Amino acid sequence: MAEPRSDGWVGEADGGAAVATRIGRALIVTLPRELSDATLASLRGGMLERLRASRARAIVFEASGLDIIDAHEFADLSAVARTAAWLGVRPLLVGLSAGIVGYLVNAGVDTSAFEAHGTLEDALATLSPAPADDDAGAPPGGEASP
Repeated sequence: MAEPRSDGWVGEADGGAAVATRIGRALIVTLPRELSDATLASLRGGMLERLRASRARAIVFEASGLDIIDAHEFADLSAVARTAAWLGVRPLLVGLSAGIVGYLVNAGVDTSAFEAHGTLEDALATLSPAPADDDAGAPPGGEASP
C-alpha cells in the first residue's frame, strides 16, 4: 500500500477543516467534528478540483470524528459525492457513529450517493485489486485436487 501524503488541500483554517490525504489512487477526506457551511462549500469547490486533477479513482470521506450531522448537511455532502461520481470517482463513506447512522435511517435520509464501510481499512481493502478467480483454491504450481 502506498504511503499516505497530504495533497496540500485543507478546508477551513479555524479548526473545522476537512483535510485531504492521498493513499495510492484514493483521496481520503477527513471530516471535522462539525460540518459548517464554509467547510461544505470548500468541499464543493477546491476539493473537487483537486480530485479531478489528482486522477484519483476513489474518494473516501472519513467521518469517525464527526459528532453530529443534520439532514441538510448530509444532503450537501451527498451532492459532493454525486459530483465525484460524475467525475468517474468512487465515493465511499467510513466511520459514522451508530448514533448518526440511526438518525439518518430514522429520518429517511437518502444515503445512496455513498458506499458505506465501518472503517477506513475496510474501505481501502475494497479498493485493492482482488486476486484472479482462477487462482483461488488452487495449490501453487498445480491444479486443485478433486
